[in-house]
Amino acid sequence: MFPIPELKDILKARKNISPWVRETPLEYHRGLSAQLGAEVYLKMEMMRETRAFKIRGACHFIAELEQEERERGVIAASGGSHALGVAYAASVMKVPAVIVVTTRAPKHIAESCRLYGAEVIVAGEVYDDACGIAMKIAEERGLTFIHSYDHPAIVAGQGTVGLEIFQQLPDPDVILCPVGGGGLINGVMITAEAFRPQTEVWGVEPEGAPAMTESLRAGKRVRLENPRSVADKLVTKEVGRLNFEMARRRIPRMVTVSEEQILHAMYLLMSRANLWAEGAAASALAAAWKEREDLRGKKVVLILTGGNVDAAVIRQVLERHA
Repeated sequence: MFPIPELKDILKARKNISPWVRETPLEYHRGLSAQLGAEVYLKMEMMRETRAFKIRGACHFIAELEQEERERGVIAASGGSHALGVAYAASVMKVPAVIVVTTRAPKHIAESCRLYGAEVIVAGEVYDDACGIAMKIAEERGLTFIHSYDHPAIVAGQGTVGLEIFQQLPDPDVILCPVGGGGLINGVMITAEAFRPQTEVWGVEPEGAPAMTESLRAGKRVRLENPRSVADKLVTKEVGRLNFEMARRRIPRMVTVSEEQILHAMYLLMSRANLWAEGAAASALAAAWKEREDLRGKKVVLILTGGNVDAAVIRQVLERHA
């Protein structure tokens, strides 16, 4: 088991990534606030070059490597945003990179990684499959494997989202955080615990991929057989060991949302906020909409994790709701 990250690690991560990762806006949204009966703030992680928060953990991880490790190169597996984050980080830090992209990932992900100079291998249906392939290649070539979520440096890097939220809005009542492998929510919970313990952090998962929800309910990690969702960035068969242990200690409230609720939230963000949010990002709004009675009158932050959405999904959203 890796050491459990602390606030000091997140503060170090902020310093490490500052040359390459800019702060993203936290904006009050009047229309969504009126609809939900709450003060709604959007943490817009799509407002950066790679269009997603994953760049934070990737930059911090590579910044922490020894020079010899950088020279040998890194490898990562991803269904999308982590791939872009590692490809970008490796590019700006002049580190060779190999990215194993899942077969379900939008085509532009692989293309963008190549533009950053990474070697791209398309293999594995979901993250867990691609991860196994990447780890085998890492051993064969002597590369350093960068896990998408289950590593202290990744958690600390993603935790810088929480640092920014509490600097931008010191007194949120609830932060809604999409959950895939668990790195982001654990980083945010560390900052909430440090800056405002009364702030509740809620995790959000698709009904078709509730790995953290089922694991917390069972008191042990649960492996899903065939997870699927339009929120593809949240689809994993099993949450990480480190992230489960961290979440088990804090027990965040978990909310699961249906495919229709996610698509509806994507449409609301398009039509009300003019934001092209991926399914993972929109899941935060879907959960807020589902639980709006409990959120009424509160200051609510929705972490919009990214905007790497496939054109076919946008078409599906517009056909259903426009």
